[in-house]
Amino acid sequence: ALQIVLWTLLRILQFLYRTSIIMPRATRSKRRAETLDEENSDNDEEEQVVLSRRKRQSTTKEEDLDEEEEDVEEPEIPSTQGFAFSQQIPEASQTVLPERANERRNLDYMDRDARDKALMSLSRMILFKALENQPIDRVKTIKDAGLGGDKIATAAYQEVASRFQNVFGFELKQTPPFMVQQKSLPPRFKDRYYVVNTVQDNDDGSHSRAIHSVHKTSKIEKGVLILTVALIFCKGESRGDGSRHILGRDLYRLMHAVDESIPAEPPAQGTARAKAGNQNRLQSNSSSPNFDAMLEGFCHSDYLIKEKATEENYHSSPVDEGDFLYCMGPRAALELGRRQIITFCAEILGQEPDPSMLKEIENDMEEEEATMVEAH
Repeated sequence: ALQIVLWTLLRILQFLYRTSIIMPRATRSKRRAETLDEENSDNDEEEQVVLSRRKRQSTTKEEDLDEEEEDVEEPEIPSTQGFAFSQQIPEASQTVLPERANERRNLDYMDRDARDKALMSLSRMILFKALENQPIDRVKTIKDAGLGGDKIATAAYQEVASRFQNVFGFELKQTPPFMVQQKSLPPRFKDRYYVVNTVQDNDDGSHSRAIHSVHKTSKIEKGVLILTVALIFCKGESRGDGSRHILGRDLYRLMHAVDESIPAEPPAQGTARAKAGNQNRLQSNSSSPNFDAMLEGFCHSDYLIKEKATEENYHSSPVDEGDFLYCMGPRAALELGRRQIITFCAEILGQEPDPSMLKEIENDMEEEEATMVEAH
């Protein structure tokens, strides 16, 4: 994700360098003269002489301007080859719940048209939520798709999950096991699915750049997201269950230190800024992020988890009324992962990732994979 941001910034610089050199006036004069010459080709000899004289004058000016331009050194365009950040595998997680034998039989014995309609309804429901980056609540989605009374839910989810993977290369993933085991994780996240792009990327992240280069906002959002999660991981308060939480005021202060266009304080509840923050994700007439809006969007999509700060759940500094805490959410764990965050932070600092931290994560993932194999 960081490669997306760096690549975008370098492309912007290249664009600015290219467009900062205005087309020479001589070139424009030459083009106008050539056009006039063509349009008046049928005019009398006197007009041709006048045009020829003008053209010679224009050519003389061109040569003078070209000589001046040869002395101007064009600014060096930065190369993207110096930026090569590691692409790490995100957290492992189960796909959909294993199907129940009786629900598979019910689905197989359904009338063909009714079966196709049920699967199409569930597929569309999940796809529309995925397009809006919304989390997929398993029970609610089954109800909304009209499958509540058919007793086919687990089998239908298996069918839809297979379609997504075979057609789009997407997978329906559950919240990673290491997060489910955290006592501080709100119960609502334990029964949610997320549509994750599992297409294998190469070392330079060209696939990721390609899919996120469609929209400028998407590229900026991914960069802001990985930086936000990195700050939570590095500066957040660690709890006994392994989760890390950062105070909203501290997060804004740190982001402001990175980009001065980001406010140094979070918006006060009920203010005009708090209401406006839920609109555009970029600041007006700018490529700078509207961090208020992006932060709310990250929470809505489960990239982050937001909770009210109290003296009981936060001890690093005094808590004020209206303070909130932020921690990494299930979607960020599935799309980025702890190893990517650790490697990202180390490479930014010009250091090697801590082997003990990576080893701890690898051990966790091996245990989780073994548990998932047993479950199936």
